[in-house]
Amino acid sequence: MSDEREYDRPVPVPDEMTAGFWEAVGRHELSFQRCGHCGTYAHPPVSFCVGCHNLDQPAFSFEKVSGCGTIVNWTVITDQMVSGFIGADPIVHVLVRLDEQEDLLFPATLIGDTSGITLGAPVETVIRDVAPGVSLPYFQLIP
Repeated sequence: MSDEREYDRPVPVPDEMTAGFWEAVGRHELSFQRCGHCGTYAHPPVSFCVGCHNLDQPAFSFEKVSGCGTIVNWTVITDQMVSGFIGADPIVHVLVRLDEQEDLLFPATLIGDTSGITLGAPVETVIRDVAPGVSLPYFQLIP
């Protein structure tokens, strides 16, 4: 889905650790770092696995996830002090537990109809192209 109007909000600046995540988002996929030894997902990316604690030979790759999960917390942001957000509608930001792993949590903005938001509500990822070469992940409630 493309939403490439004049996007004047801050955009992510990938670095060596996060490049794989943002490359996947650019392909409209949600991918997280995964340990090649024990299979534990990590986000944000880490230098050693928090599952098996392999320090000698850490091995990670970014693997696609379903993008589905449940809301474990949210906040409504009404005070927009950053350029590009001033005058915007309130933003509902959610913390989602992804289906792939109990402790795999991901924060993003909830879009669409947010009136049915509850703890445990099922959501799915929606990726939007917001500017040339910039895509961002969002969540929407699953009816």
